[in-house]
Amino acid sequence: MPYKPHPEKLKKRWEFQRGYKKGRKYWNRYFVVYVYRNMFDCIRLGVTVSKKTGKSVKRSRVKRLIRESFRLCKPKIRLGYDIIVISRPPATRLKCQQAQAAFLQLLRKAKILKA
Repeated sequence: MPYKPHPEKLKKRWEFQRGYKKGRKYWNRYFVVYVYRNMFDCIRLGVTVSKKTGKSVKRSRVKRLIRESFRLCKPKIRLGYDIIVISRPPATRLKCQQAQAAFLQLLRKAKILKA
């Protein structure tokens, strides 16, 4: 049975590893983003929040902020990319709009937004 990817999520370790090795890296104070062109006509998101960020409550909140930012920016992003977002410790202090602005800034740097 061939591998069928989840339509919006990166889940497998090898998918993350491929993004780290072959993807382009962009960063700011709050996030590091790896962007990798995939073979599918969808945008997939992978989120990594390490224990350096804080305890589980803070890590979960940061993950929710990243996913919500992705959800709001998704109509603006070109299809066919895997996006891996790694949070940095200052991201725990972000509000929703600030997280979205920081995420959008990195997508602009990566030049994967629709014209």
